[in-house]
Amino acid sequence: MKKLLLITVVFIMAIAMTGCATSSAAPVELPPVPEGAERILLENGAYAIYKFELPDGAVWADYHKITAEYMVDAANITKRIRNTNNVRLMGNYNESDIPSSSVERIINLESHNGPYIMDNAPRTWESMGAAANEWFTVEYNITGSTAHAQFNRSNIPAPDATGPFFFGIGLTSQDAGRRNGITQFIRNVTLHHVSDPALNVVSAGSGFDARTFASFYPVLSTRTGGQSADAE
Repeated sequence: MKKLLLITVVFIMAIAMTGCATSSAAPVELPPVPEGAERILLENGAYAIYKFELPDGAVWADYHKITAEYMVDAANITKRIRNTNNVRLMGNYNESDIPSSSVERIINLESHNGPYIMDNAPRTWESMGAAANEWFTVEYNITGSTAHAQFNRSNIPAPDATGPFFFGIGLTSQDAGRRNGITQFIRNVTLHHVSDPALNVVSAGSGFDARTFASFYPVLSTRTGGQSADAE
């Protein structure tokens, strides 16, 4: 009888241990960041900041558009883009608009929003040519002709300005919170010269060691890879 009881107890413990092993979920491993790209999560209207410095002899009037390459997976391509599918270009910001910090530098959208919406053109996943797990390119107008009604044209750099220039880009979600944010890869954020591709400027990131966004508070967006990144 005691032997039967012992066998029964051992059997029950074995089942319990098996149940614990199968119910404990393995940590989610994000895919590696492709070389030359950043993995960025943007929620509630946040934008990632990119810096442009012109080559010697070049001025703002020599440039006519910004492009960026994006890639999203099947889960994120179903999420709602903020502002009724207006994929915006934010800027131009000045370095004085970006508070100093060793951890994060945040341009507060409460005070740096409408007057800085340089391109407010409507774009849907379909119209951008987005397909899950494939790179696609978004082109941004820097003339102000597709700006928001509240845009302040003084935020367009002067024709002879040499920079540096700071712009906010990204596919930002309609809803707040990291769970609802759109996770994306971004690469080749480029300011295009009007006639000489050799003078195109590919941004290396925000220009700061700290992660840098234009965002409402609290800041729940993240950046991994490249400059101004969160720790892996």
